[in-house]
Amino acid sequence: MWRLLSDLTFRLRAVFRRGDADRDLGDELAHHRAMEVAHLRAAGASADAAERAAARRMGGDGARQRETARGGWGVQVLDDLLADVRYALRQMRRHPGFTAIAVLTVGLGIGATVALSSVANAVILRALPYANEDHIHVFWRDYDWRGDEYDFLRERKGVFSDLAAFSTSDDAYIADPRATTGAQDLRFVVTTPSLFDVLGVRPALGPGFTADDDRPHAPPVIVISHGMWQDDLGGDPNVIGRRILLGGAPVTIVGVMPSGFYFPTPDYRAWRPLQLDPASPQYTNGYLVLVGRTPAGLPAARLNADAQRIARDLGMRFRYPVAWDKTKDAHVVPVHTYLLGSVRGPILLLLVAVALLLVIASANTAALVLARTSDRGQEMVVRTAMGAGGWRLVRQVGAESLVLSLAAACLGAGVAEWGFRLLVARLPLGAGVAGTLAPGLAVPGVAFALALAIACAIAIAPARGLLRRRFDSSLARERSEAGLRRGARRVHTAIVAVQVTFAIMLAAGAALLIRTVDRIRALDPGFDARGVATFGVVTRGDLPPEAGVQYLRDLVVRVAALPAVTAVGITNRLPVRDGGFQGVVTIEGRPDLDGAARPSALYRLASPGYFAAMGMHVVEGRGIDSTDLAGTTPVTVVNESFARAMWPGQSAIGKHVTTGWTGTRIAREVVGVAREARMTDMTGPVPFTMFVPAEQSPPRGGAVLVVRTTAPMAVVMPEVRNAAAALDPLVAVSNIESMETVVTRALAQPLRLRFFLGVFATLAIVLSAVGVYGTVRYAVARRRAEFGIQMALGASPGRVLAGVVRGALAPVVLGAGFGLAGTLLMSRALSGFLYGVAPSDLPSLVAATGSLLASAIVAATVPAVQASRTSPAAALRAE
Repeated sequence: MWRLLSDLTFRLRAVFRRGDADRDLGDELAHHRAMEVAHLRAAGASADAAERAAARRMGGDGARQRETARGGWGVQVLDDLLADVRYALRQMRRHPGFTAIAVLTVGLGIGATVALSSVANAVILRALPYANEDHIHVFWRDYDWRGDEYDFLRERKGVFSDLAAFSTSDDAYIADPRATTGAQDLRFVVTTPSLFDVLGVRPALGPGFTADDDRPHAPPVIVISHGMWQDDLGGDPNVIGRRILLGGAPVTIVGVMPSGFYFPTPDYRAWRPLQLDPASPQYTNGYLVLVGRTPAGLPAARLNADAQRIARDLGMRFRYPVAWDKTKDAHVVPVHTYLLGSVRGPILLLLVAVALLLVIASANTAALVLARTSDRGQEMVVRTAMGAGGWRLVRQVGAESLVLSLAAACLGAGVAEWGFRLLVARLPLGAGVAGTLAPGLAVPGVAFALALAIACAIAIAPARGLLRRRFDSSLARERSEAGLRRGARRVHTAIVAVQVTFAIMLAAGAALLIRTVDRIRALDPGFDARGVATFGVVTRGDLPPEAGVQYLRDLVVRVAALPAVTAVGITNRLPVRDGGFQGVVTIEGRPDLDGAARPSALYRLASPGYFAAMGMHVVEGRGIDSTDLAGTTPVTVVNESFARAMWPGQSAIGKHVTTGWTGTRIAREVVGVAREARMTDMTGPVPFTMFVPAEQSPPRGGAVLVVRTTAPMAVVMPEVRNAAAALDPLVAVSNIESMETVVTRALAQPLRLRFFLGVFATLAIVLSAVGVYGTVRYAVARRRAEFGIQMALGASPGRVLAGVVRGALAPVVLGAGFGLAGTLLMSRALSGFLYGVAPSDLPSLVAATGSLLASAIVAATVPAVQASRTSPAAALRAE
């Protein structure tokens, strides 16, 4: 082992510290020469004769012995490689423009590919912080399961080894119960104690939940995240048993989860027991998510069959209305798909796009290298005449390609690190998920691996020509049409066609998404998001219900008095951001809609100023006003689709709708019809919606405050926060954002895809234009004598220019045709990301093709103008 290590050290020194090794070798040869001289002198030779004889025997100055010795060291290959690399670096310094374009082209391609691949790995392939996550499945009907259904299924688990139910909530929180200020909003999960068993994770500190914690009126306890323990409680080692103030009531910490654990998303920082009380109205309300664990090795067919069995058991035990029928579409989804599945489609689409971009970048660089190699024909002939074979020339070109690619890899690794963070920040991930993602240590390695692959790819075209070409001593032949241009021109044509094909596909995809976003933005959301700020207000849990309602009244009055505020209202759920809160309703005079046929509707609270604050309009009757108080006639305002469906051809005003969301059935009189407004998303069907006076159904635990203002958001937001704190410093204000931000987030997927595909398409068009420019420039340089002859024979400069541009556009048009065909073939994959636009949308395809053709014409015109200015005399003298 020691001998091998010593041998390796010697060889590395001989390569990378050649001066020292050569000096040692020279000293050794001088020593042997001196010994030879001494031996000859001892044999009777004179000093001069001994020196001459020793020099003759050792090859004069010893150069041959030195070369022989170095050859025996086994480092000749590395020596040659380093020599090639040094020559390649000199070539790069001599041609900085070519170097910059090639390095930037490949570097951007590598960086974009590695960044997006890292995101795909982090989001799609990485393991979630649960044990055997592939055994964890989430039931259908999200946030729709009831407590009685969960208890029923716990007794009939079937193939599931365990089940858990959970929901999400938030409340005002203070780390120190003795504090009187500094409340913040804590988002937490309410769950059955079995959740951590289903996930296969136990607390890192403390016992966690016990089986008794879900009993009604059990002492309040909480399990907190590792981040909350560190950030809010200072990593207190004695945190178990410590109390915090949550909703105005003390809660005991019984566990701290391991670092890196989260569920369902990282912004939920704590878990509380779900206390299912059959005597509570909540027991029969749908607000839960069911999750179960299956044993290892369970076939998918058996899992699906058991989901159908569960649906049949539910149908025999419970009677469901059509809108809430859980016996339909029964299925389970893996927890990974449930938590992160919404980004799989966008990421895979972008991976295809970035792969196309990398191919374009590699092809473009290959064209540049081929042109450079062809332009160095005289050099290649001279090197051939000096004894260099075809493989020796190929090795030099390969070394130059490798150096270019490695320089691009360094740039690409930096681009990948930056691009990863940009991608993660703009992907539609769940709240807090982005903070758990990192590019990983493999980014530089992947970048350099891609660089090696690209180096091999871009060296193929010139290598093929060098190996097949027969050089002779005539430099004129090297510059002739037959010597160089014909083969390289065919390769250049193919490269440009490939570039344009993929560039058209990217540009068409970007154009389709631009049209999609424009169509969505053109939709009337039914409200005016401009100048609207929203605030989540979480009141103290220790306040009596009436005190909490009074706080919200006082807050509305105080905020309405602020300068530049024109309207203020409260609701329980914000449009296009907050889903949920729906239930079945009974329609008076519609016996056909009783029983299982009862429709469901969204349930939205509204104060008198809410419609004005949101910019929503009442098209019939009136809205919610100050006379709609507790104790007065229960009223409601319904949306247009509700009115049309329930009372077709009639006025909805004066009709009655019975609801039971609060546990008590209440008949409400319809007093108004609101213009249709988007409630859950920007593109789907608008659900039936009922707006109920906030005074008649007071919000508990807080509400969403909506403020319309003429002042900038940066001015009004701290003013509202200060107003809330002035009324009660223990009230938490969170989720502060403008309504325009809410709408933009609702368009997250098409907006983000449009952004990235737009960037990729722009890069692809630019790279394709560079490829066309390089090809035409190469052709013009090779045909300089031909252009001189044409112009000497009377051809006008315009004719020469048009001929060059026309020849350059032939592969562009060919590639455009293939690109359009490829786009149409990908129509099924694209259709899932489009809205109101067909994959074969003619304006989008025309825009993509037109932009690329325009860039190609501009790129071809620059060298074509040079060709049209060729001096016949100068061109012929050069030949």
